[in-house]
Amino acid sequence: MSRALEFLRAAQNSDGGWGYKIGGMSFVEPTAAVLIALSLDAQSSAHVQRARAFLKSLQRADGGWGIAALDDESGWMTAWAVWALAQNERDAAQRGINWLLEISGIRVTDPLQVAGVKKVLNIDATITGWPWQPGDAAWIFPTALALLALHEMNVREHPRVREGIQYLLDRAILTGGWNIGNPFMVTGNLPPTVENTALALMALHRFGIENEITRRAQNSLAREHFTGTAFEWAWRALYWKTSNAPLERAHAALEKLQRADGSFDGNVFTTASVAMTFDL
Repeated sequence: MSRALEFLRAAQNSDGGWGYKIGGMSFVEPTAAVLIALSLDAQSSAHVQRARAFLKSLQRADGGWGIAALDDESGWMTAWAVWALAQNERDAAQRGINWLLEISGIRVTDPLQVAGVKKVLNIDATITGWPWQPGDAAWIFPTALALLALHEMNVREHPRVREGIQYLLDRAILTGGWNIGNPFMVTGNLPPTVENTALALMALHRFGIENEITRRAQNSLAREHFTGTAFEWAWRALYWKTSNAPLERAHAALEKLQRADGSFDGNVFTTASVAMTFDL
């Protein structure tokens, strides 16, 4: 992974953050992912310090983070920032946690509407997770990411944590895995996506949830019915590393996909995601 780390270090912007590609504007998501990937690499200590300072500079007065410096509203990127800062910037991370615990997706409370949603979509609309932005519906990715951030800050028994776990379990696809939100639409059952399935499994594993739902999702993730890109291999490997599962198959596939410049797809976020699956 040394070439991937070299690529990431070289891709850091002058403001201390990273974009999705070299020279691109700095965003919270790739910056947080690279920070996590480089945090244990001794050669990257200066880059790590600058990245932490960059993320802290973007924290809003309410404790949350937007997607970038120009964003004037806190949103789902807060969970990425908390995850990246949890070990070394506890005060900033705690403010982010406080923001996350105050945010939830749209919740349906009217009994007739609840019954209607249950009949049509077979979900419990009274259970909600986290949205991309305040005031929106909940979705799988921001919910699972928020749970991972809460785990990093040892927040385990809060009611929002318990509800977030129930939301993931309630929205699981019957045959295994998760799509972006509901498991079923009017046109029929939705297929699982690799990134949502992997992230949901990571979150549930961190909170010790193991049941038939997670086992079906694990089986879905293990089957090779996906695109075989570095992005999707990285997400599968991230879950397998979290659950201490073998990584040889994923790492062998990823090594074949690495570019001459050390990157994966020339993408900073994908390269950081791959680097997170290796022990530095």
